[in-house]
Amino acid sequence: MSQTARIDVDLGPRSYPVLIGNGLLSRLGELLREQGLKQTSAFVITNEQVGGLYFDLLQTALAGAGFEKVVRHDIPAREEGKNWDEFSRSCAALLENFPDTGSVPLVILLGGGVVGDLGGFAAGVFRRGVPFVQIPTTLLAAVDSSVGGKVAVNFGGVKNIMGIFNQPRLVVADLALLGSLSARELRSGTSEVIKYGGVCSAALFEQLERGDLERLLALEPEVVADVVAQCVTLKARVVEQDEFDKKGIRNVLNFGHTIGHALELSADYALTHGEAIAIGMIAAARLAVRLEVCPHPFLERLQPLIERAGLPTFFPEHPELFDRILRALQMDKKFRDGKNVFVLPTGAGSWRQVENIEWPLVHEAIRSVLA
Repeated sequence: MSQTARIDVDLGPRSYPVLIGNGLLSRLGELLREQGLKQTSAFVITNEQVGGLYFDLLQTALAGAGFEKVVRHDIPAREEGKNWDEFSRSCAALLENFPDTGSVPLVILLGGGVVGDLGGFAAGVFRRGVPFVQIPTTLLAAVDSSVGGKVAVNFGGVKNIMGIFNQPRLVVADLALLGSLSARELRSGTSEVIKYGGVCSAALFEQLERGDLERLLALEPEVVADVVAQCVTLKARVVEQDEFDKKGIRNVLNFGHTIGHALELSADYALTHGEAIAIGMIAAARLAVRLEVCPHPFLERLQPLIERAGLPTFFPEHPELFDRILRALQMDKKFRDGKNVFVLPTGAGSWRQVENIEWPLVHEAIRSVLA
């Protein structure tokens, strides 16, 4: 597919486009200049695997646009690497390579959600903020984490507790890069796609049910482009209404994430982010059915779809895991004034925020996915 889709995230002076297509990385320099980015030096945050595959191509593209200095900085690829120490190391590398206040680099984030989250945070605090560009290399990052401006690191045993809102200047989703993903990474990304269908778009949910889930996993170009564009559009419209997560509108994006994040952290990252969110969606849907805010037939549609994606719907309980999940939930930044807050589906493509659910019901939902 040679056509490039453009989806604008309309945030006034912080607006930016998301470009979706194939072969975009080789045109990166040209795309940066079209966006009005005039820097001649770049600081590229990536990881060893992704950098080994794509850094040379990126560097060549930048050189062709007049970039004179391009520095590569690697961080660990997995979620456990998204920590304060790695964040500090990245900031130190920025200062070491660009000590002169007259030389402001463009920060380029080449990788998945870990690179995007940590790198966007570093770009936001270095010299009180330097411009950055997201180049997602995973399906999960392309459909979700690269858009919206939430950047953070894990700290003190709490996921994403240290962070800021910092919008990129540009997101370049080169779908050709998804071809290097492992089967597990690709499956993990479909979890966020299912999330969008589950609470934001009945049409997308039904499209996945009809067989486009398998076509997405097979990386059929037209389906990948269509699904990524749909998810980015859905997220952009939500973010435009609630950029700083103050109105409750953006909470829809947390479907499956409340229990999912707690499980991901408590299981010491034995699960990928997408795997934990898949289990979290099942727990949330069961809680919704139990509270009679969602009909049981939706759960009977959601669970098979998650299973078709090759994602887990439960995690075998280990000693103390239940208690660890509860402790992690108590630290959830969405919970306020001692009240829990859950995003629950009410049917395909719709949702409801429910607060202060009786804890025995929450315990029941958690235990149901620790079978």
